[in-house]
Amino acid sequence: MLEQGYDGTGIGPLLASVAVPKGSFYHFFASKQDFAGAVLASYAGQYRRQRQELFADASLSPLTRIVRHLEQVERDSMAEADVAGCLYGVLAQAAPALDDGLRDQLAAVFASWEQDLAALIAEAQNAGEVDPALDPVEMAAHIIDTYEGAVIRARAGDGPAAFARLRKFALALLRGGTRAEGA
Repeated sequence: MLEQGYDGTGIGPLLASVAVPKGSFYHFFASKQDFAGAVLASYAGQYRRQRQELFADASLSPLTRIVRHLEQVERDSMAEADVAGCLYGVLAQAAPALDDGLRDQLAAVFASWEQDLAALIAEAQNAGEVDPALDPVEMAAHIIDTYEGAVIRARAGDGPAAFARLRKFALALLRGGTRAEGA
């Protein structure tokens, strides 16, 4: 799904690539959307555990944890497939065709990420590392939105430069700067 998108991923070719008969697939999943929901749950669980472990690492300052998170999502995005990818973004692009249950699941995944990141931003504000005038929830949403855009730009040929811009300008905003110098 990361390489070909939700719509471009056919169950038949997918099952053939892993030598699983269609009957076995439909024993566990009623549809492609049910399968996508299970994949999303597994993917989101893995990344939430990683995120929470990093965010709880009190040996690092809150701002350092944010920087490490941005570096981690870049590494993970670039390592997922031959091209940059994020399952959340792939499914979000197909959202109009998805059933309400899968759209709701996807919205909950984004909300969880936003909530975790907003809490870390608030912690960084309390530590004096981040502009106290920022709304942590809005800033977290902005970083996630910008990350999803960086994935698209990386896929379109910008590669790591898209993520470098994300880090540079996210850090400038977090620090309260209007310029991204030295970020």
